[in-house]
Amino acid sequence: MNKPHWTLLLTGALILPAAVTAQNGVPTPTVLFSGEMQTALDTIYGDSEAPVLERTILDRVGAALGGAGCAGAARIEITVRDARPTHPTDEQIRNNPALDRLRTHFAGGAAFSVRLLDPAGGELKSLRYDWYAPDDRHGSRAAQPWGDVRLASEGLGSQLAHECRALARAHPPGS
Repeated sequence: MNKPHWTLLLTGALILPAAVTAQNGVPTPTVLFSGEMQTALDTIYGDSEAPVLERTILDRVGAALGGAGCAGAARIEITVRDARPTHPTDEQIRNNPALDRLRTHFAGGAAFSVRLLDPAGGELKSLRYDWYAPDDRHGSRAAQPWGDVRLASEGLGSQLAHECRALARAHPPGS
């Protein structure tokens, strides 16, 4: 397959989860980075990792929110307070050649703050969610640097879907 076809497939794969989420009455979340996390991206993990993290979080949270419905929520803001890789990023390997892309393994994970906002920008609900692999046996087996962040994002998505269902019960349509 030539490059334009791969580009088209990749673009579709990146857009589809967001489109499905928006169709199910759940706004597509916005991913933000705390000041500390942005500094870590700039100095430790590499600037190129921000879009990778954002896509990982949006895909996993979007999949969990499918059909959850967030009553009255016009926006969902996810702030990444902390994210730690499972394997070293390209920038970490450049800065320390002793690290091995696959053999070097960290206990990774992430910490998030989330706000559900109404159309006027008022906060409907806020929550915090943290998950870090307690050890190598309980973390991601993925070879990608952000495998444990993927697991943390799945947990966040599940928690957020639960909160959205609770909001829908508390504020049924037409009330």
